[in-house]
Amino acid sequence: MEPLNKKLQTGHEKIDQQHCRFLQHLKTLKEVIEAGAGRERIAEMITLLQQYALIHFADEEEYMTLVGCPALIENRAAHREFSHKMDGWLELLSSSGSSVTLLLDIQRESSAWMLAHIASVDCKLKSCRKPFQGV
Repeated sequence: MEPLNKKLQTGHEKIDQQHCRFLQHLKTLKEVIEAGAGRERIAEMITLLQQYALIHFADEEEYMTLVGCPALIENRAAHREFSHKMDGWLELLSSSGSSVTLLLDIQRESSAWMLAHIASVDCKLKSCRKPFQGV
């Protein structure tokens, strides 16, 4: 697994590792799409991504709560918005099919959202980090 670029590191090892895994899942999704996998396999990958996101979002929000990070409310709202988008994508895939263009758009939008979110919201953990290794 590739380490995160320094500007994407939060200063909390578990959160940074989860970000790396999340980005790896997105990279794998792109590879599966480009390999021409069927709609069921791609929906399975998006569901896996969604499940991973929910676990990560809960861990990150718990950590932000523990360290008193002022970005918690902003982060929670962004997480809910992204989760809603993923629900919509799964619904769209089940109802309209899976053109490669649509699938790659989903993957690109997910990747762009994740990178922007880490840089603009999650990295606010750097300034409120307390020594805690529990989460």
